[in-house]
Amino acid sequence: MNAELVPRTTVTEICARRRSALALYATAYSAISSADNAIGSAIAEGRAAGPVVTRFNHHHQNAAKMFLARLEVPDRDQYLDQARRIVDTDVWAHIIELTGLRRLMDKTAKDQFQKQLLEDPPEVTEENILATLKQLATDQDTIFKRGIAECFSKLDRRFKSHDGFKIGHRIILDRAFDEWGSWNYHRNHRDTFFDIERTFYVLEGLDPPEYGGLSDVIEKARAGGWGKRQSEVETEFFKVCCYKNGNAHVWFKRDDLIERVNKLLAEYYGEVVPDGRQAEDDGGLFTPKTTPAKHYGFYPTPDTAAAIVIDRSDLYHRKDEEALTVLEPSAGTGNLASLAAAEGAIVDCVEYQAHLATDLQRSGLYRRVTQMDFLAMQPDPERLYNRLIMNPPFDMERDIDHVMHAWKFLKPEGRLIAIMSAGTEFRTTRKATAFRAFMKKRNANWRDLPAGSFSSVGTNVNTILLTVTPYGQNCY
Repeated sequence: MNAELVPRTTVTEICARRRSALALYATAYSAISSADNAIGSAIAEGRAAGPVVTRFNHHHQNAAKMFLARLEVPDRDQYLDQARRIVDTDVWAHIIELTGLRRLMDKTAKDQFQKQLLEDPPEVTEENILATLKQLATDQDTIFKRGIAECFSKLDRRFKSHDGFKIGHRIILDRAFDEWGSWNYHRNHRDTFFDIERTFYVLEGLDPPEYGGLSDVIEKARAGGWGKRQSEVETEFFKVCCYKNGNAHVWFKRDDLIERVNKLLAEYYGEVVPDGRQAEDDGGLFTPKTTPAKHYGFYPTPDTAAAIVIDRSDLYHRKDEEALTVLEPSAGTGNLASLAAAEGAIVDCVEYQAHLATDLQRSGLYRRVTQMDFLAMQPDPERLYNRLIMNPPFDMERDIDHVMHAWKFLKPEGRLIAIMSAGTEFRTTRKATAFRAFMKKRNANWRDLPAGSFSSVGTNVNTILLTVTPYGQNCY
């Protein structure tokens, strides 16, 4: 896909017609203004000729008032600006259709482009058209991957990570059909089927069907009935079983396409797909990785995510109480620690990289900064912490290793708040499974951070926020 899909001559012709349209709108405004002046003069002359209302003409006063109403002539600049917006919006919509880019734009790209057209459509010029097409063509690969990530992660939470959904697993679409056996439009899973089918067709180098797609096949199989009922269909890519409870169970028939989807997710999320990694290869819950993470797993905590962590930390204390003690392991640039210090907490930091540890020390914000590998650090039973706030390395489940080690530093009445990889919540590795069981016993709270929370620091990886206490308090 590139800008040459629209020949330069076509762009030139479109822009010429656009300029002609705006010139005609300017002419039209002059005509409207002249007509209004003419109507005003005619009304004045008519009233001069017949200035009184009597029993012989009062019966037509309402009709005369409506007929003689003056035109509402807008301000010239406002009129021409509105004309420009209307014309330019229509031209941009035509350009997107003309290039076929709409077919490969994900929902986010469409929403962003539509928002721009609604708020202030860019001026249509040859340079702007070609520059926009070039940018869309350049971003096409990212847009497609982002579309897959959004589509499949909404389809099933396991797709929030590249390694969460395993080959052979099914997907359950809850309440896809209503009590009458028709599509449940509150769920809108008809569009869900369209999105996942579109992805597979594009991966195969095929055009998605306009008609006769998976949704149409399902509707045909369920036609002629009424009320709760079962049905089953198969297409080239899917097997779908629809049950009386309204749920639809979906199986992917092409394992190779699921593997390609997972690889594309890994590329988009910024995750590395480990070669030959199997669940049985992973260590247990208390056997951490001993090698450093790639690039130390360093992704500074963005401001929005950091603010959420601090909000969940509940650092308030009364004036007659001692300030809470806080530890940030793998503190990096101190994006969490500095906010905790600003809340009046007594903060210690641990950081493996010497230059970052030096910067933390120089800031003067913290009681203590220790430069070492946090996993090699042992807790002092006399100096445990009220709060552990964390954004640990994610790769190879190191976030689990760091959280489990941090657990040893927490006071019995304390609270741990950690940003973790979304895959932690559903991976089937021994470590992840044991970790979830450990946290379930303590009523841990999991919540999604917004998609793209870490995009500003170089990764699209999906993240969750874990909040847990040793004594099992519900942290909602």
